[in-house]
Amino acid sequence: MQVGIVGLPFSGKTTIFNALTHGHAKMGEFAHPPKELNRAKIKIPDDRVHNLAKLYNPKKVTPAEVEYIDVGGLVKSLSAKDGSAYGGKEKTSESEFLAHLRDVDLLAFVVRVFEDENVIHPSGSINPKRDIDDFEVESVVIDLDQIEKRMKRLEKTLASSKLEQDKRELDLLIKCKEALNKGIPLRNLDLTSEEEKLLRGYSFLSLKPLLVILNIGEVDIKNMETLENEIKPSLKYQKTKATSLCGKLEMELAQLEEKDKKDFMQELGLTQSALDKMIDLSYKLLGLLSFFTCNENEVRAWTIPKGTVALKAAGVVHTDMEKGFIKADVINYSKLMEFGSTHKAKEKGELRLEAKDYVVKDGDVIFFRFSA
Repeated sequence: MQVGIVGLPFSGKTTIFNALTHGHAKMGEFAHPPKELNRAKIKIPDDRVHNLAKLYNPKKVTPAEVEYIDVGGLVKSLSAKDGSAYGGKEKTSESEFLAHLRDVDLLAFVVRVFEDENVIHPSGSINPKRDIDDFEVESVVIDLDQIEKRMKRLEKTLASSKLEQDKRELDLLIKCKEALNKGIPLRNLDLTSEEEKLLRGYSFLSLKPLLVILNIGEVDIKNMETLENEIKPSLKYQKTKATSLCGKLEMELAQLEEKDKKDFMQELGLTQSALDKMIDLSYKLLGLLSFFTCNENEVRAWTIPKGTVALKAAGVVHTDMEKGFIKADVINYSKLMEFGSTHKAKEKGELRLEAKDYVVKDGDVIFFRFSA
């Protein structure tokens, strides 16, 4: 899973990046050249992996991973033709900026809420609703430009070839264009699986799920729920969620020892770390779940979309498992921990034998049977 962190200059997105990754990336609008993005892969905190490891005592424990990419501070307008997506001294083309975002699974848009008279807001005032609306508009304009260019090429091709696949693609782009012309992001469309497949290669920005991060000040920690409720009217479209974090504080917490961190969080009334919040919301927005494989060599967590069947889950582990799939022994994590071993679970009838069309559930521990 890849998450692209974006935001206006001085919104605190690199602070958020450091908080999530325990990193020390230099902060500031142009702290690094645009081509040298801050990137970090981190292990997803999941107690289930480590508890399963206690049962199997494996040589290796592998949690699932998420990669965070801190994209340079964007300046309105991304869709401007002046070639200045970053602004200031460091300039880069729109296509170069967008290339960093097109491969991510989720966009995390950092919106400034904190007050600081020493740090100006690029738009002159702090207004989270305006910033969210502006970002939605920019994404729509960028996608519309891409669609119009592709439609012109398809129309030329269809004038001579009349290929059915090209016709289907053009019809779908017309449908997308109609939505974008109304200011509606593509993630708000109800697309069939075939339509989603056709659009996959475009990596449209407005098609990606959007997580809005309200970067608050310490004085607002007790009012996080209120702030999130106030912003809800701006989250008008599907696959859009918001959460509030105090980036500065979370970055400081990330540098503490685990015990000190928990004590400090308790004092502040924080029940979840920034990373835990982000992971939970990211999984919900992307429709993901985790399953586990366990043996004496490795206990590992795997991330798959909800609705994935056992056959395809086997392919995530190894292509040979999918090709030679026979059956799968399945037990949910909670039941396995209750019985303490697969042997006892089997005796109680809790270890089930499932076929290739079994729909995997979050927390399933799966032992695949396959022929090499």
